[in-house]
Amino acid sequence: MELINKQLVALSSAVILTITSCNKEYKYVDLTNDGLFTKEDNEKIFSAPSDSVAYIDAYRRFCSSKRIYTEMVEKGMPVKIPIGFRVYNSKGIDISNTSFATKAEQESKIESENAMKDNGINNISKGTEHNNTIDSTKINELLPFFNVKKDEFDPNAIIWYKPKSAPKYTNQNGIYLYFSSQDGKIRNLRFRIQYYSDSWLFFKKIQFSIDDEAYEFIPSKTEYDSGNGGKIWEWFDEALTNYDKKLIYALTEAKTAKMKLIGRQYYDIKEISKEQITGMKRTLELYKAMGGKY
Repeated sequence: MELINKQLVALSSAVILTITSCNKEYKYVDLTNDGLFTKEDNEKIFSAPSDSVAYIDAYRRFCSSKRIYTEMVEKGMPVKIPIGFRVYNSKGIDISNTSFATKAEQESKIESENAMKDNGINNISKGTEHNNTIDSTKINELLPFFNVKKDEFDPNAIIWYKPKSAPKYTNQNGIYLYFSSQDGKIRNLRFRIQYYSDSWLFFKKIQFSIDDEAYEFIPSKTEYDSGNGGKIWEWFDEALTNYDKKLIYALTEAKTAKMKLIGRQYYDIKEISKEQITGMKRTLELYKAMGGKY
């Protein structure tokens, strides 16, 4: 029996050693911008068994880093909030754009987790409890303006609330807010802009003129696609943080607004319509009426 136990211990050690040796080394960096240049900061070396696992690990690090730095800025600390990240393999190749089947689902889950952490930490620091007040009258007033969708195949039972005025497909120009709920809890207030045209912009930054006041938003990543007779579409879709409040409240209360999508060489200016402004205002109101805090 003692011999068998020793053999089992040896086998377990060999398995652990094999699993550990399968891991590869990766490097994670935050991307920050001083208005002129983008630079890499906060280098971290970590290991993972594959590029897809490494990407998810890096995305989790980025969301956490952005949340923490946002909180530091709100407390008056002079730090730069990361606008993106890169992850390199052991050969120094950037794998930040790696693709795999569950990428979008994993990103959304991580963003939801961080949104909940953001609410918890900010409430503790202010000595207040999360606002769970439900305004049923307001909800009934606003819900007819929204498409409410529950994925019957999603084990997490997430329900999405998107304004009916938002584009149904990516190959349309648009700007809107939307959010989700899970287990009766409101979470994940999101911001999306999509650009549809004949020519690429590869936009990385959006500047806004709202009632003659200037604002700026730098998405953590922008997606690209093409087709339909040479047409192109570019978009970003990400969870909002408290750092974005000033812009979002300005948009939802705007009398006039336009945005300048700034690409690698060119830019395009788009008017933000009254319908789009109203859609964002209703979304924020519904989010708060259902117990969300922003």
